[in-house]
Amino acid sequence: MSTDSPWCIPASAAEHYRSSKDAMAAAVSQRLAAHPRLAEFLGGNPLRLLDTNHRNHAAFMVEVFIASDRGLLEDALPWVYSAYHNQGIAFDYFATELETWITVIGETLPPADAAAIQPVYRWMLDAHPRSIERALQYQARRMPVSEVWQHDYDFILEHLFQGDYPVVIRHCRSLMQRGMSYTQVLRELFYPAMVEVGARWETGEFSVDMEHQTTAMVYGILSALYYDQPFPAVNRGRALVAPVSNEFHELGAWMLTTTLELDGWEVTLLGCDTTPESLVARTLAERPRFIALSVTLVSNVQEARRAVSALRAALGAETPPILVGGQAFLMAPSLVETVGADLFLESVEALIDWARTLEKRG
Repeated sequence: MSTDSPWCIPASAAEHYRSSKDAMAAAVSQRLAAHPRLAEFLGGNPLRLLDTNHRNHAAFMVEVFIASDRGLLEDALPWVYSAYHNQGIAFDYFATELETWITVIGETLPPADAAAIQPVYRWMLDAHPRSIERALQYQARRMPVSEVWQHDYDFILEHLFQGDYPVVIRHCRSLMQRGMSYTQVLRELFYPAMVEVGARWETGEFSVDMEHQTTAMVYGILSALYYDQPFPAVNRGRALVAPVSNEFHELGAWMLTTTLELDGWEVTLLGCDTTPESLVARTLAERPRFIALSVTLVSNVQEARRAVSALRAALGAETPPILVGGQAFLMAPSLVETVGADLFLESVEALIDWARTLEKRG
């Protein structure tokens, strides 16, 4: 496969890869666990970090094959190399991992399907030196902050990272007393702050534990501010918001839920890792005006497909509008059409504006 050729993986090969991905990921993990350089590869990290990477890798590759999008993979490689290396994982691990995937794919998939997919892995292996170079130059994504709020953002970030959340709450309350809305606090201050938290994990400045601790503090801060707000008397109807199955990033869904509630919606927020079965059961019980599904990781887009298919199979013509959003689709917009949802909206504000149009439809 030349570096400038398109990737057109046959549908049957992509499906066989998808149906075998968990078994293949386990086989890759098992072989690497016995590798003589394992301790060097891990750099002090627990073995489960590699196991998680193998499972996420397999799910991500399914999306690459479905979208036939080499650019998606090319963009992801330096991020993966950089983020894991900054946590202590050796660069040599990735070359060994890819070699192991090539072997396992050949042993697991039918010969024709393996022959279609292995060239993609050989391309990644050939690109290994270039991926290292790009990883060393990789700049973690950060959100620009309006000059109007820069001072307040810096203040909040400093005290948030110090764990001094009462100071953050008082400062935000002061801003809101001076006219800043709750939605602005989310959009202008805390959304970029959480992107910054992720960036600091990518660069190795934050451990996973620190990332989770900071996220927990943000929940507490935003909850305190949320219950300070006057709830509207208007009732626009019921809505259902849920992260999809295997999705453990739920802060975006939580922010959407609070914003909808303050706009007059009665919202049920299902927690992280919502299975299609749970989603269908709650939809049948509540009959919401619309359903919003949140997907942060590209590797979980398949779970969104499963959720949409389950809803349509159970409700048929009575299926309410299904919306999808989240970082996964911002990173890979070509996957939106493959999910089968009714609409993709890029932001909380866009969804609020759309939801208000439902009143005009009766």
